[in-house]
Amino acid sequence: MKLYEGIKEIIAKHGVEIVSTKQFVNVLDDIGAFKEEPAASKRVMKGMFDGGFGDLLCQLTANKDSNWQNKVRKSVFDYISKSGYKDDLVNSISAQLLYALGLINELPNASTSKSSSLGSSTEYKPRIKDPKELIFALKQEYQNLLQELITLTTDEFGHKYGYYTTEANTRLYVVASKLKIVAKETGNTEIDAWIQSEKDKVETKNRPTTAQIKQALKDQMASLEREYQSLLEKSYVVEDDEFGLKSARFNINALADLKAIEDKIIAIGRRIKDDPQSWIDKTNKTKSDFLASKSSPATARNGVLDQLKNEYRNRLSELDKSTKSGEIDFNDDELKEIRRKLINLGSLLGKNMEEWCNIENTTISTNRSLRAAKRKKRNIIISAVAGLALLIGGGQTISYTSSSDARAAYESTMSQADAEFAKGDYVAALDLYQKAENNYDALYSSSDYKGKAHDKAAEATAKILSDWQEEVQVLLKSNKVAQAKALTLALPQNLVFSGNSEETYKNLCNQIDSDLERRTQTMVDDMLNDIYTNNGKLSAAAKEELEQMLAVVPDNYWLNFIKEKAK
Repeated sequence: MKLYEGIKEIIAKHGVEIVSTKQFVNVLDDIGAFKEEPAASKRVMKGMFDGGFGDLLCQLTANKDSNWQNKVRKSVFDYISKSGYKDDLVNSISAQLLYALGLINELPNASTSKSSSLGSSTEYKPRIKDPKELIFALKQEYQNLLQELITLTTDEFGHKYGYYTTEANTRLYVVASKLKIVAKETGNTEIDAWIQSEKDKVETKNRPTTAQIKQALKDQMASLEREYQSLLEKSYVVEDDEFGLKSARFNINALADLKAIEDKIIAIGRRIKDDPQSWIDKTNKTKSDFLASKSSPATARNGVLDQLKNEYRNRLSELDKSTKSGEIDFNDDELKEIRRKLINLGSLLGKNMEEWCNIENTTISTNRSLRAAKRKKRNIIISAVAGLALLIGGGQTISYTSSSDARAAYESTMSQADAEFAKGDYVAALDLYQKAENNYDALYSSSDYKGKAHDKAAEATAKILSDWQEEVQVLLKSNKVAQAKALTLALPQNLVFSGNSEETYKNLCNQIDSDLERRTQTMVDDMLNDIYTNNGKLSAAAKEELEQMLAVVPDNYWLNFIKEKAK
């Protein structure tokens, strides 16, 4: 059986599709299609099919385009150059496949004879008489093509460099493949290195050196920095602020021009040092230092800041004295106005005065609580002495009996609190536990009753803080700082801390305030630029975040300015 006969038989039985499968060669072997072929025929065909020759044949059978012969030649040539098998054997197998599939009408005349005793092809006769001479000619052709096909262009700095197009690389590949085949015949193992070396020589001949590119980047950076400094001098205005000081700011119309130069500087900085953040920090510091040089000195601003601090403390002291019980009203109009000024001035000086005000508020609230606790303890001692006198006088039964209403009210409130705690409404439970503690005014076992209610209030606080901490950390990871601050402000004011809960609470609050300050500064820069570049318009998402920010930092000067200017 001839190989092409076996191929026809298999196709007639299983269809053309079997040619693209891995089993095709084995099926041919099973029916004895390779018996009259050279010994290496099966391995050769398997290698061809592993390289995609079977898929190509199936495609051509379904749709034989005008260029199909070139595709077949290229596939066969590539396989010969990579595998090292003899041309006659590979060409014979490919011809029988094409004939069996009906892609050609007749088999080519055999150029080799078969040995009836060995069943293998005759001794291979090289088609070239002098391989070394042919290698020399092919090298000359390859070098000439390298010079002929190179495409020269210039980079952004005016430096020339060369490259090869896809078409050029294809032509070079053909000559290189011929070189490799002939070199293999002569035992030349250095041809691959020679081909790559010759190509590199031509490609890199006109390319700028690393030092030239670096110098060009430095020159461009220096030019941009001069342009940036010149624009700074033309882009600012000086006004008297609410503190009676000179305050410089950039003209909003020039912010986009500054941003455009900053982007170029950052891009070049990334290429030079691969550290864009350092160049972002540098441009931000340049702007802030420039404005500071045109404004009233920091010493004058610090003096006003110290004066405002004293005014804030004095007003807190007045409210402390005038508030007989409960919490101080921190929404007092005069106190809020001083706070607003402190925050605005602090932002100019890079100081977090909102945090300072909160600490002052917490300090005076804590002092009031300590004083109240001392008064309560003194009253308990006085009551205890009076109770002791009653006991000595035989009034123990009266003391227990007279406290029955207070105990009943206490137990009722604690039961309500436990029910709210079981439902998961820890805020309501906290209020009720504290109500039970504060309203129990009987002498009988006062410390026990109040202590139990206090411990339960601390337990409810721990639940509230646990839920708050989980939600806040998710929001901070998503950069939703305003929402995290809003959740913090919504926490009950009557939290009862125990163990390390207060320290954990303060640390997370400080993180929120720090992230809020950074996010506010970033928003101000971005939104001011958007207002200019978009004719005063902000996106829906930007407007939403602006409202969220103002809800938690209502006194920020620039956020209020943006809200007024934005459409």
